[in-house]
Amino acid sequence: MNIDRKKLELFLEKTPDYVSPKEYLEQYITPSNVASKILWEAFIRGDIEGKTILDLGCGTLRLGIGALFLGAHRIIGIDIDYDVLAYTYKWLCSNGLLYKALLVLGDVRDTHFYNIDTIIMNPPFGVKKRNRGIDMIFLSKALSLGNSVYTMHKYSSGARRLIREIAKAFNSRIVHEEIIEFPIKMIYKHHRRRIYRIKVDLYGIKRCSGHE
Repeated sequence: MNIDRKKLELFLEKTPDYVSPKEYLEQYITPSNVASKILWEAFIRGDIEGKTILDLGCGTLRLGIGALFLGAHRIIGIDIDYDVLAYTYKWLCSNGLLYKALLVLGDVRDTHFYNIDTIIMNPPFGVKKRNRGIDMIFLSKALSLGNSVYTMHKYSSGARRLIREIAKAFNSRIVHEEIIEFPIKMIYKHHRRRIYRIKVDLYGIKRCSGHE
């Protein structure tokens, strides 16, 4: 199949959204245009096709399912929310994709995986007081598990400095950094606008080789 980013974005529109998103978990679907951007960046760098992909805090597994569309060998998604995993499991079954997917119920901080090629994720941004710093916990875990990490974080100069420090601590370098607009639909009671648009940094981070 001749794949391009537009076909990927159209495919992602058909993947599942949250039925009953939980605000305390900061559950927001990754918009298809944003998901296609991060997936395409990983794809053109050779980090998806034929690879084992891990999605930390996978939610409805939109990023993982998109990776399958781009030729991933296998996808693994982990999330702490049983309800969303049960819903995603049914979707994978009905679409004939379960044989290439593994869903894991658990806390990202307490789990370990082996033989992972690439991590692609949209972690919670940590905007809720109880979740402060959670996105950096996700990043550290991802960098400990694989050689290539594609992730997004709410933009701030402080976050940028911290991400660079964490990457360096894991002997990794940033190979892609881009500010994008992330639209959030009105899904929670406190929302007053139809769409909120926030700035998000998209990163590609790779483990340094022995020659670097």
